[in-house]
Amino acid sequence: MASLRCRRDFCGVICLILTYFSVFYADYVVIQYVLIPAYADSVWGTLHGSLFNLVLLLLLACHSKAVFSDPGMVPLPDTALDFSDLRSQSSRMNERGCEGWTVCSRCETYRPPRAHHCRVCQRCIRRMDHHCPWINNCVGELNQKYFIQFLFYTGA
Repeated sequence: MASLRCRRDFCGVICLILTYFSVFYADYVVIQYVLIPAYADSVWGTLHGSLFNLVLLLLLACHSKAVFSDPGMVPLPDTALDFSDLRSQSSRMNERGCEGWTVCSRCETYRPPRAHHCRVCQRCIRRMDHHCPWINNCVGELNQKYFIQFLFYTGA
């Protein structure tokens, strides 16, 4: 499903390419122009290069996990909702203990509290934070951890 979103969003594909290009270019610059000249005859250069590449590997793993994992999409209904029965449905839902559920006017599905519709993905996402072009995916309930880890490793 994530690969389908990647093909539809041109800006997201460009941002993904820029992200991977920046990571690999940073690795090249740090190794070639910082570590080799400064630590050419020392074991410290190997140690620093190994640690830097380990952080980059973790960064790329978290980034790819955030890109290709489901952010928490609300499943689409099997049949179209009948909006004439919306009031009776909502009262029945409140009797079952589903308070705070609403109906999305765009994708016509029941969505839980704190779920929002993404205009890029054209789906409702549980606990949606935002649609991030750098991962070409929404940051939601199921991939927020990987996105935060990606940001942490980017800053490290």
